[in-house]
Amino acid sequence: MHRAAAKAMFDKQVGLAPALLVERQWELISNAFPVLEVIFAGTGRVPLRVRSSCPDWNDVPPSIELLDRDGSYLAAVPRDPAGVFNHSAHPTTGRPFICMKGVLEYHIHPSHLTDAWDQLKDKSAFDLGGILTQVWRAWQKATP
Repeated sequence: MHRAAAKAMFDKQVGLAPALLVERQWELISNAFPVLEVIFAGTGRVPLRVRSSCPDWNDVPPSIELLDRDGSYLAAVPRDPAGVFNHSAHPTTGRPFICMKGVLEYHIHPSHLTDAWDQLKDKSAFDLGGILTQVWRAWQKATP
């Protein structure tokens, strides 16, 4: 995708409403193309910083990095019932990763090469907000 078109689509989708950020206890760190970065917080929960890199949005799904509040990579991730947070080292990054349709690390993992991003990218659940919401919901169900 042309960079200007990717940026225009990114900018349209990252207009996170301030009320939604407050309601979900998300702290916006960056929404400047190509990075959407938020911190999930909640009473009694360990905060999770999620950095989504989207330079070729939406021809390519976002790469999502899992970080602590200060921005350091997590060595261990929460345990969630659905297994969205994968504890093993991703073959490309060598770090724990999000194992979920709509995330680059999922689609390039040898176990999921047949799950084509092209079949998902135009569905509302797989726009940037939808992907981030799915990760947030998995985090909410995870062991704090």
